[in-house]
Amino acid sequence: MTEIAFDKYAVKGAYHWVECLGPVHRLNAYTIGRYAMVLKALSGSIAKGDKVLDVGCGDGALSGMVAMKLGAAVEGVDTTPLSIDLAREQFRIRNLAGSFAMIDGYAYPYPDAAFHAVICSDVIEHVGQPNSMLQEMWRVLAPGGLLVVTTPVRYTEAPLDRMHVQEWFPEQFRKFCGETLGVTADLRLSHPVALAELYASSSRWIGRVARLAMNILAKAGLNPFERTAGFRAFSTQTMIARKPL
Repeated sequence: MTEIAFDKYAVKGAYHWVECLGPVHRLNAYTIGRYAMVLKALSGSIAKGDKVLDVGCGDGALSGMVAMKLGAAVEGVDTTPLSIDLAREQFRIRNLAGSFAMIDGYAYPYPDAAFHAVICSDVIEHVGQPNSMLQEMWRVLAPGGLLVVTTPVRYTEAPLDRMHVQEWFPEQFRKFCGETLGVTADLRLSHPVALAELYASSSRWIGRVARLAMNILAKAGLNPFERTAGFRAFSTQTMIARKPL
């Protein structure tokens, strides 16, 4: 399994910020819903000023949401200098407090038990050693803290995204995380496949109308990708594990 360098930021810049905070026609309800799953998992467990590590922070958009909505002290790590530069720039523009550092491989520059929570959104599917990644996130997590990891649900024989090294079926991912960490992992499903297919439709008008409608709903706080009732198949899974005291 070979990792492929993530090159979207070189082409699109800090695009996750636009997808979350831009004008409605440039929002991405799918991304907003994914970040909302992380925020929901943290809600009630993170107090203002608590330290949260964002692993694979990219342009820092999720870090920004955590800082703005939960008041956490956010730190982010990523493997590419461009990602770190973009995250720092966006935090500076918005006058947000946060720090970002580049890492090389699976070791983080923090002592054991340094964070109240560790989050990792749609990154683990890109790495060749996901067990090493989980173990390092667990190492820097304080006892009683939460680890929250999102990843796409596997529903094809080979990953549809050329940049994904591997994907997991839900029960497979829950078991993998639980066995790696030595705890019982909770798993939450979201982003109904039926809506995701509409949102990504290649049909010019169907795709446009679906995206605009779902973006408007997301802007109003009624994101359809966060709904689960009435659907059977989902495209995003969120793993939540609490480190024993």
